Amino acid sequence: MDFKDFGPDDLDRVILEAERSIRTLTDAIDELGAITGEGESRRGTVKARVDANGRLDDLKLAARASRMELDELTEEIVEAVRAAQDDQQRKATALIPQSLSMGISMEEIQSQFQDLQDSFSRDMHERLTNLDAIRRRAQSDD
Repeated sequence: MDFKDFGPDDLDRVILEAERSIRTLTDAIDELGAITGEGESRRGTVKARVDANGRLDDLKLAARASRMELDELTEEIVEAVRAAQDDQQRKATALIPQSLSMGISMEEIQSQFQDLQDSFSRDMHERLTNLDAIRRRAQSDD
């Protein structure tokens, strides 16, 4: 874009585009950050819930769990937590368009999302710097 021909209408358009991009990015971050997963062991003895990062948030044991052998109970807990993590992963992946996630791990998607945020921040900084230069030029022409 040639900034010499940059006018008030162009400035309004750039500001609107920036606001729209920020809203979209913020909404996506909020949605990804709110996704939890729930899972249950095969026998239904243990129920687990994980947060958006896949960390254990809640664990419920049925009364019959107290009668189980320690090894069996441990296996039930691991099953429930893994099922909850899988559920959280499925929900997070469902938010991302298939064309973007085809064959890419969730970690890679999150990394690319962070790169996108960083790029957006750099671009906005550059735009604001250019707009400030235009404002100073306009003031010096008066």
